[in-house]
Amino acid sequence: MWSRGPRVAHLWVRRSFIGGGAAVHLNENNEKTSNTRTVEERIQKCDPVKISRKVVSDSDKTSLNLRLYQYQTCPFCCKVRAFLDYYGFSYEVVEVNPITKTQLHFSSRYKKVPILVAGGEHLLTESSLIVSILSTFLHRTNRSLDDVIRCYPEITVNDPKTQKEVLRYPNKYYVMLEDVRLSDEQIQNAREEREWREWVDEHFVHLISPNVYRSWAESLATFRWFSEVGEWHEAFPLWERYLAIYVGAAVMFFVSKKLKKRHGIIDERAAIVDACNQWLAALGDRSFLGGDKPNLADLALFGAMNSFYGCATFEEMLERTNIGGWFERMRSEVESHAGSALIRQRSG
Repeated sequence: MWSRGPRVAHLWVRRSFIGGGAAVHLNENNEKTSNTRTVEERIQKCDPVKISRKVVSDSDKTSLNLRLYQYQTCPFCCKVRAFLDYYGFSYEVVEVNPITKTQLHFSSRYKKVPILVAGGEHLLTESSLIVSILSTFLHRTNRSLDDVIRCYPEITVNDPKTQKEVLRYPNKYYVMLEDVRLSDEQIQNAREEREWREWVDEHFVHLISPNVYRSWAESLATFRWFSEVGEWHEAFPLWERYLAIYVGAAVMFFVSKKLKKRHGIIDERAAIVDACNQWLAALGDRSFLGGDKPNLADLALFGAMNSFYGCATFEEMLERTNIGGWFERMRSEVESHAGSALIRQRSG
């Protein structure tokens, strides 16, 4: 099993309204301008963005008015979409140009995707944090989104590699329940879910770029595929589309080599095959890591894998491992919004 750093203790079983009101907005005070314009006002002040598509769910009566700023094939964005679709959230999608990022001008400090704007007021960042916040929101039906956000305080730490201060969210893999007493089995299941969610972020995701951008030809083919599935011909002008394809392919080809070296990857295909087999070993004879239904770790890995669905790496992964059965079960669950009973309960 992949080893992890120190855990934050027992937050799953305790009611944890930990202080720190500016939990998620990338430090709310920094994200707001001096005249405290809302996120929606800042979005309107910038050039109008094109809504790529709207996902409407009859089950969602939460009035969260979610808007996802994303790259269609970014693994972190795919993780968020897998969660939103499985539980049946309604949301808008804005496709961000990966080179110019003009769609993110409203966000003064944070320029990474995914960004999820809720109600034109809350700017949520970091895929695992977004998932934990919304999962807690679904489970704690008597709490507002503001209340839930306060469960996820930020801390500032010094990055030993860059010697710069960075924001961290110690609770980002935790779903915060009300005061309940969990059985030993439930506690173990929650711990397993957290560990594998972190494994997806800290291990599996790092294997994707060295594989899909392995050669110049593969990198260019990948970006052409991204342009097709992301419908860039609808979202961007012609010159922006070609800039994104060719500059993006060149940049990521070289970036992938640096990532391969940084993470000590010798054979990128063997590494991703080994990761799939680690996951299958953890599944055992279960349909999903969550048992009869997916948990947040299942959704995280499915989203990450879906980010390179259609690429040569994905096809080779299916040929060399038995992960295809799990992936198809997950796709069926996500596309059918199999978890929507929870959002209907919240909407009621």
